[in-house]
Amino acid sequence: MAVAITLLVLNIQVPRELHGQKLGHALVDLLPSLGAFAIAFALVGRFWVIHHNLFEKLRGFDQRLMVLNLAFLATIVLIPFSSELYDTYTRDAIASAVLGANLALAAAIHSSMTHHVMRQGLVHDERRAETQPTVGLGITAAFAISVPAAFLSVHLAEALWISTVVVRYPLRRLGRRTTSA
Repeated sequence: MAVAITLLVLNIQVPRELHGQKLGHALVDLLPSLGAFAIAFALVGRFWVIHHNLFEKLRGFDQRLMVLNLAFLATIVLIPFSSELYDTYTRDAIASAVLGANLALAAAIHSSMTHHVMRQGLVHDERRAETQPTVGLGITAAFAISVPAAFLSVHLAEALWISTVVVRYPLRRLGRRTTSA
């Protein structure tokens, strides 16, 4: 995931051979690219956190988990491509839908990993209660909904992506309260 985050910044081109006010204008022109970088960085960072949180709870792994993990990492490595596509064609619904689909697939695979480790008993017993696949399904749904939403409004798709980073923590607390009640 660190490689994917590093590749994200390579999509931002440094202005060449400009000085003074022209350089200033060129830097302002980079703001949409920096915005696309910030969104993609936050999302890959969020995936890294949930991935780390899942794997720190495991007492073991099996072949299926390893295959799912590789599939998940493959979708993460595609995010710099789909992010650059989105940055290049920011107002094009197809570009937003491609990024949304990439994110949805990554979230779905991660949710599958969570379900798998719970079914197979690969999570430490004392950590089972805090390993909740239902929260992952909410994130997956938000990304999946962002695909058709992009054709209604690219900004709506963006809002759905951002909501997965911002709303995650309250949903997690709510999930803990309902399972302990």
